[in-house]
Amino acid sequence: MLSAVVRERRGLLRAVAVAAVAVGMLVGCGSGPSQIGAAALVGDTVIPVDRVQQQLDTVLTKEGEQAKAQLVAGNQLDDVSREIVTQAVRHELLAVAARREGLSVDDEQVTDRIGQLGGPEAASAGTIYDAQGIRTRARDQLLAAELGRKYLPGLSVTVDYTTAATRTAAMQRVRQLSEAGSERAREIIAADAEQGVAAGLDQRIFAVENPGLAAAPVFGVGAGTVVAFTSDQDAGAWLVMVVTDRSTDAQGGGDAQGGGGVDEFDPALLEAAGLRQLAPVAQDLGVRINPRYGLWDPVAVRAAPDENETAGFVAPLREPPSA
Repeated sequence: MLSAVVRERRGLLRAVAVAAVAVGMLVGCGSGPSQIGAAALVGDTVIPVDRVQQQLDTVLTKEGEQAKAQLVAGNQLDDVSREIVTQAVRHELLAVAARREGLSVDDEQVTDRIGQLGGPEAASAGTIYDAQGIRTRARDQLLAAELGRKYLPGLSVTVDYTTAATRTAAMQRVRQLSEAGSERAREIIAADAEQGVAAGLDQRIFAVENPGLAAAPVFGVGAGTVVAFTSDQDAGAWLVMVVTDRSTDAQGGGDAQGGGGVDEFDPALLEAAGLRQLAPVAQDLGVRINPRYGLWDPVAVRAAPDENETAGFVAPLREPPSA
């Protein structure tokens, strides 16, 4: 059922779907594409509200009255609409990333994937796509996996990290470290470690050697960034990381450095790792979401209902003004 789309937020991809049935408009001025009638803007590309509403109508018709009634009863129609917006934005970001990296997926691969899922009808059941639209979804999933396969062998980050027990504490820590600047941030984290907090300096992490972190937000931000997100290994705990270096051609990834170990990754993890590499593309192009659908969450690389439901926090490491 479509309600599974909502539960996906707790899974590997940290889905945070939503969007209002009563569609609104972005109203703005300035250069760039017109914002009127846009569900989202990805750089100069407009994703129209009408397209989102049409897909929602198609999905509800496909799933039937019982599914629609359940979504209405569970106040989940907004979730489905926002998921449509999220996937539309990701589709545009993937197109740009694939073009930049020279990646492609042919029709035969798409057909094979859908066949593995039982055909178009079975593959689209319980999703935001119909039997025709599922080809777009399958192509995007394959492209994301290719992106992950390309980046994982050489991707590494060096971080100074600390931990926080609550969302509020993580948000405050990000703000503190961001405003402190690089030198003071290191002092703060070193003090945490001395006080027994799980923390450390100059930790280098190779994505290909750490499947549990390969799709984590830390691999989607650049050097000079503070990022906080929940730990998959320690439920409820927050990791707060200052990225001091990011490399896409790192040496030291073991046997997988040549790409050997990447193919052993679960396909879903490869896809998630590829989606994580859309974060820099989104930052480069700029993504704006119609407020009726929420806001863009750069940590989850998707639309979120509001600032209280983002997957984490990210801020640039600011250098204090010189005396």
